[in-house]
Amino acid sequence: MSSPYAGFVGRIWDEFPQLAEWHSFDDSNLPMWKLEQFVESGYHNFLANRKPLYHLSKLIENYAQENAEPLLSTFETIARYKFVEKRYQKMIEQVPKIWIVADYGKTELKTPDKIEVLNCRDTELANVWSVITRGPYGPFGLIAEEFENGKFRGFFTLNPNVCRSALKAMGKILGTKFTIQ
Repeated sequence: MSSPYAGFVGRIWDEFPQLAEWHSFDDSNLPMWKLEQFVESGYHNFLANRKPLYHLSKLIENYAQENAEPLLSTFETIARYKFVEKRYQKMIEQVPKIWIVADYGKTELKTPDKIEVLNCRDTELANVWSVITRGPYGPFGLIAEEFENGKFRGFFTLNPNVCRSALKAMGKILGTKFTIQ
């Protein structure tokens, strides 16, 4: 199967040819499952608008908070982060470290020390929506790209190698290292 993705998400997809075999796009809508159902599937390709993607993001964020694990979240714009800013500032009480990646231009953000905000302006991460945390077997989460206004395609994966690759690639683009290994 040729890559259904472009940009950053396409690069990660191309690195792991087995992803095409794990789940087809025949059933491509992002379901409103519980986290346990996503974990049971292990991998799921999807097309989605913001509502189900936000739902899955919250499930992963809640897992990080309940298990005191680090969290990386990418937002297309700082306005998207502002929508969840209060929740994240409360979440940091249980989470050891949060990385926020967004195109924030020249906006100055005041965040607690354990929240690091990285600017993805003028990078291929500017249209990426990802939420990654550490699970019992390593990093897991969702990686998606906005391909049309308000429409995303991407995948959820439990495969720690896929998530490590995404974290390493993001770190290289942003000049940092994410310690969600």
